[in-house]
Amino acid sequence: MVTTRSQTPKKAAVEASPVQGSSPPPPGVLLPYKIPLTLSGINLYVISPFYTSPIKLVTNYLCGAPYALAYKHFRRDHQGSLNLVFHCLILVLQLLCNFGFLHELDARLQLNEKYGVISLLSCVGWIKCLLFTQSPAWTKLLSGVLIYSAFTVGGVVASAAFPFSIHLQPFLDTLVYIYFIKKPTSLLLYLVILAVRVALTEYTLAHGSGSVQLSDQFYLGFLLVIAFLSHKPFTRPASGVFGIGALFGWLLAVLSGDRLFFLWGAGFIATALQGVSHRETKEPPTMPQLANISNELAHSTFFPCLLLQAVGDQMAQKKKA
Repeated sequence: MVTTRSQTPKKAAVEASPVQGSSPPPPGVLLPYKIPLTLSGINLYVISPFYTSPIKLVTNYLCGAPYALAYKHFRRDHQGSLNLVFHCLILVLQLLCNFGFLHELDARLQLNEKYGVISLLSCVGWIKCLLFTQSPAWTKLLSGVLIYSAFTVGGVVASAAFPFSIHLQPFLDTLVYIYFIKKPTSLLLYLVILAVRVALTEYTLAHGSGSVQLSDQFYLGFLLVIAFLSHKPFTRPASGVFGIGALFGWLLAVLSGDRLFFLWGAGFIATALQGVSHRETKEPPTMPQLANISNELAHSTFFPCLLLQAVGDQMAQKKKA
């Protein structure tokens, strides 16, 4: 729901959060009505919702929901051990691709060749953000280690991952395609779609690799289209920014030779894989339910600590059982 100026802050916060059992952030937190909802959504989704950047960290600080509320939502939808294991693997993939993307962006903008201004600010800001959450100390420490590790190898990921991973990505992409078409996962369907995807990849690499020269006008137009599609992306997941990123990121990268497209698209693949995990473990995905930019920002920004705390709580429950 889009709030209006006539609504009071409290009423707007409550109506914008339809999740059962949720509550509005406390009075000290700036709510989404203070920042245009469209711009907040674009900021969150334009480079993949679980990628972090300095702008996203600032936006979460200004209007993100409290950690306690974010964990309440997260734990509700992540109660199975298998789902948590899948999410841990996806977290590693997201962190590597996130900092690979940021390092490549730094290199493109010529912002400090060794460390990268955007990458460094994202690393330091994200770790600091998580340190001030109400999560257990061990989750903050481990989250910081994971984020810093991804930052340190981000340059390697940016430079080396594309030529190697382009041949492996079809195996993950196929799961996402099945998820998008909402068909039950079966070995036969997986193998058929995989065969088509591999054939398309190899043909494009052999006959179209680097064949397209992209102008500055194309990049600007592409950014505007992605920004438009980033508004309310869950209303049209396959045809919106998720579909463009997950389905065509690799193709744009191969045709243009620009690995920035590959690393950008990988973020949407990783996000969609979370949806695959939820479907296969029969637990509802969290992000589509929130429908509130304040909760969505908190969920994606605090994700490392939320996940690790849920793993710790799950292990504690297993010991008591």
